[in-house]
Amino acid sequence: MNILPKSDYEKVFDGSQITTQHIKLLLEESGITSIIRDDGESALRGGYGAAHGNDVKLFVNKKDVLKAKHIIASKIDTLDTENIPDEDLEALARQKDPVITMTSSKNKKKETYTRSPFNLFLNIIIIIYSAWRLSPLLNGETLPTWRIALSGGLIVFCGWALINHFRTRD
Repeated sequence: MNILPKSDYEKVFDGSQITTQHIKLLLEESGITSIIRDDGESALRGGYGAAHGNDVKLFVNKKDVLKAKHIIASKIDTLDTENIPDEDLEALARQKDPVITMTSSKNKKKETYTRSPFNLFLNIIIIIYSAWRLSPLLNGETLPTWRIALSGGLIVFCGWALINHFRTRD
C-alpha cells in the first residue's frame, strides 16, 4: 500500500509506535531514509477518533526496499522492547521525525532575481503614464483622491522596482 497512488515510497513494516521508531533508527544508521505514517494519530488530530488502532506504518523509497526488508528481517528477531528501560522507550516514543533543512554552501553565489527587458520597459511605461495622469496637478487643476493615490502608488512601486534592479546588478 502506497502513501499516494504514484508515490516513490513503499511500506516495509507496520507495528507499534516504539518498534517502528526503533526500526526507523536502524534504517537511518544504514543510510536509508524512511517515513513514518501513524493513521491513528492523524485521526485523533483530525478529530475523527481512534478508529485505526495502534499500527504505525514505515515507508522507504522503492529503490531501498530490498535493503530495508533485509535489515528489518535480520534485526526483528533481536528487537525486544521488554528489556529496554522505560526512560529509553519514552524518549523513543517522543522523538519526532527530523526536519530537513536546505543549506547553501558559502562559496555559492547569491541568486538574485533579474527582470526581463520587457519588464523593465513596462515599468518605465507605467511610470511615464502615471506621471502624465498626474500632470494636471502642475496646472493647478484638482484630481480625484483615488487617481492621485493610484498613480502615485504606481510611480513609487515601479520606481522602486527599477532602482532595486539596477542597484543589485553585479
